Amino acid sequence: MTPQIYELGDSALTIEFGNEISESVHQEVMKRFYQFQSFPLPGTLDLIPAYTSLTIVFDLRVVASRFEGLAGMKTLIQEKLAEAFSVFIPEGRLHEIPCVYEGPDLASVASDCGLSEQEIIRIHSEKEYTIYFLGFLPGFAYMGTTDERITVARKLTPALIQKGDIGLAGNQTGIYPSASPGGWQIIGRTTDMPHFRAGDRVRFIPVTV
Repeated sequence: MTPQIYELGDSALTIEFGNEISESVHQEVMKRFYQFQSFPLPGTLDLIPAYTSLTIVFDLRVVASRFEGLAGMKTLIQEKLAEAFSVFIPEGRLHEIPCVYEGPDLASVASDCGLSEQEIIRIHSEKEYTIYFLGFLPGFAYMGTTDERITVARKLTPALIQKGDIGLAGNQTGIYPSASPGGWQIIGRTTDMPHFRAGDRVRFIPVTV
């Protein structure tokens, strides 16, 4: 689809590259991330990649004084998107995360999915996940996509989740970097939480205690 550009407040613009989570859309997001990182627009303060979008945060003073608001920045972005640009996107680091599959929601997830707990563990741990972006909490890595057999809804009522808890929500999985209320279904936990970056890969390794 043709990228769509939306204003986000008065000092940021979001470029939307698609409407579904996919590896190809994410590759386009990362390609443009490197493009705007290598050739930053005037006043750029931050670049925030997500599943299907890239948000550019600008210095409001630069936007107001040099471009009379975000409309001028939007034109620059459209011109840059139209330029031919290719980049080698390095393969992200692979993190092998030990996981104790004894989460409080493991049994209910298995029941909802019509599988045994051991099948949930096997399916969750046999796949390699891509970290699409960081958000919600500092260091919280949104990883996808999970096998459709273990797709589950969020909890209706958020519960207190502990640091290192590993959860499922929709077709995503993730690790809570700190204690927080949350609606993800917790199936395991870990004490190994490296510094993740978008584009990194994760594989969960079942362990027992």
